[in-house]
Amino acid sequence: MSLSLIKSRRSSCLDVNAALYAIGSTGRGRCWHCDRKLPTAEEAIDAGWHVQCVEGERVASIILVCPKCRRKRANAGEEEFLHKLSPPVCNPAQ
Repeated sequence: MSLSLIKSRRSSCLDVNAALYAIGSTGRGRCWHCDRKLPTAEEAIDAGWHVQCVEGERVASIILVCPKCRRKRANAGEEEFLHKLSPPVCNPAQ
């Protein structure tokens, strides 16, 4: 899913700890923004990993956000943070 398809980001009534345990048990979770691997559920909870809902065009997804990316988002603001993550647009007219 590209960032351009994201309609909104919001924290919902998810049980973050339960979601971290469920995703962590698969051994496949990664931060949506920087691709950092999710540690064990206990480590993720202690470190401050977070779970968010992302509502797109057709489906809603649950994403993981590591503590480092959460701090970057809080410091930069949501819009600026997403802009920095977007790939550069190639303009063939230049």
